[in-house]
Amino acid sequence: MKHLHKILFILLASVLILSGCITEQTQPIPQPNSVVKDGTNTISGKEPSPPPATAKDREQVQPTDSDNQNSQVDGELKVHFIDVGQGAAQLIIGPTGKTMLIDAGNNDKEKLMVEYLQKEKIKRIDIIIGTHPDADHIGGLDAVIDNFDIGKIYMPRIQANTKTFEDVLLAAQRKGLKISTAKSGIVLEWENAVQANMISPIGEYNDTNEMSAVVHITFGETSFLLTGDAESKSEADMVASGINLKADVLLVSHHGSKTSTSQEFLDLVDPTYAVIQSGQDNKYGHPASEVLDRLTNKGIEIYRNDLQGNIIFTSNGKEIKVDNDDWTPNETMQSKVDQPAPNEQESVETQNESKGEITATASISNDSPKQNSTVTVTVTVKDQDGKPVKGAQVDLSLKYKSTTTNYDGVTNESGVASISFKIGRAAKDYKVNGNITVTHSGKTATTKTSFIPQ
Repeated sequence: MKHLHKILFILLASVLILSGCITEQTQPIPQPNSVVKDGTNTISGKEPSPPPATAKDREQVQPTDSDNQNSQVDGELKVHFIDVGQGAAQLIIGPTGKTMLIDAGNNDKEKLMVEYLQKEKIKRIDIIIGTHPDADHIGGLDAVIDNFDIGKIYMPRIQANTKTFEDVLLAAQRKGLKISTAKSGIVLEWENAVQANMISPIGEYNDTNEMSAVVHITFGETSFLLTGDAESKSEADMVASGINLKADVLLVSHHGSKTSTSQEFLDLVDPTYAVIQSGQDNKYGHPASEVLDRLTNKGIEIYRNDLQGNIIFTSNGKEIKVDNDDWTPNETMQSKVDQPAPNEQESVETQNESKGEITATASISNDSPKQNSTVTVTVTVKDQDGKPVKGAQVDLSLKYKSTTTNYDGVTNESGVASISFKIGRAAKDYKVNGNITVTHSGKTATTKTSFIPQ
């Protein structure tokens, strides 16, 4: 009997110890389940978040709700939507002066980007995010990396076989910087009073636009959603994930293209303000009328770089103020992509810009290449007098059987741009059409090429 009591005591003690261990575990963090349209986020459900990550994987933790952050904040958060024409660039300056740059416009906007940052007294960029490898988003990043002290660089895990993409990688390499993968679930270590979360890309997509890094920023009771060129698939995945999309200010994705800003996505973001970064009279027709209608029907205030220049939002954590800045770059400063050498070269460039229409022709190194081989498309651009056009932007869009891949280049002094790429395991005997668009000094020319993988 004495032994029986001893056994019962041990069992009871074990139960109590185990109960104590369970009650000491960290409680699950509530996730946002609904929002109220008064500018503040509200938690109405308490579904558990993913398990806590290790210190090493802190960046992989799903963002907590903004209720976990003190809404009483000091200082101001400024978000600059920089007018880079048909491209995108956002500069975020935190309340303590830390900086974040998301994209930097096209190659011909390098000097604009450098001068704009200098105008804002920027010496260091703490975080750079290249949302995806398209030239109109990362073309100016190499100049920024070269001219400023850089903390950390993020880009999604998708590559482009372009000189633009290579220039960014080389600029980072010159400074000994590593490029971290941009993906959903990353909590950016930036300003203590600002919650900056990467919420996309969630999956793996073949399209570079869908792979865009999307960033949600919360400061006090105010929030911003910066979307890159994310399109319908990425938007649908963000909606399905249940992540908090509510934001006071929305960067309308893909310059206002009809392929983005679905009604369901827009309803969940439910912004007060929308910003569209697109170039005046651009060849793509951005922003699309249907997107403008969706925004207008919801009573959203629309701001556009092509109509209002640089747009700056300032938040004190409770209210947001909007300003326009008509600053333009110093025209005497040349970017490295269009910097002429001797005076003779400068006069040639001036002649090119003063001529009328431009023409473009294309040739291909092999129109029946084997799978995984390298193909080179050569584009020659001339003015109406048959003289070569230097510095023309060349965009090549290849329509494979299941995906579309984009490449770009710039013509040299002979008016020639050579674009090389690997075709991978492209479908055999399927004709791949290549559409080529050339732009220079407001003039546009198009041509085509094609090949059939063997």
